[in-house]
Amino acid sequence: MSAVLAFTAPIHRPLEPDYIDEPCSSIGNVRGSGHTNNVTYVNFLPAAAPTRLRITTRGRRVLIGLVALPLVIAALAAALNSGGAVATGEGASNDFTYVTISEGENLWQLAQEIAPNADPRDVVAEIVSLNQLQGEIQAGQKIAIPAGY
Repeated sequence: MSAVLAFTAPIHRPLEPDYIDEPCSSIGNVRGSGHTNNVTYVNFLPAAAPTRLRITTRGRRVLIGLVALPLVIAALAAALNSGGAVATGEGASNDFTYVTISEGENLWQLAQEIAPNADPRDVVAEIVSLNQLQGEIQAGQKIAIPAGY
């Protein structure tokens, strides 16, 4: 059995074909083939033009909503979390005393004098931080001492 095709038929035929699936000859013999029981398929319908994707008004609204929703959520989260740093005068305390450095005195000795039971390294670090000291101290220099000592 052989078949002569007048066009290239699709490999997978749809449920409702767009071509005529009937033999051209009722005798079952196509002229000139020399074979019996041949079938010729002829496509009488034009090829479908490629269609553009069209989006409906509802589809546009859904897409806009999908894009806008994360932006709105991010804006709300930022607005709700942004009010955390409010400056108040309650926590600020200027409770410290001043000490004048004498000749030959250093911060280590000063820390041992003002806080004999505390670790001198911690006391020196607080004094340096409070006074923003860099380098060596001079005799006659006034140093702020935290009130806790």
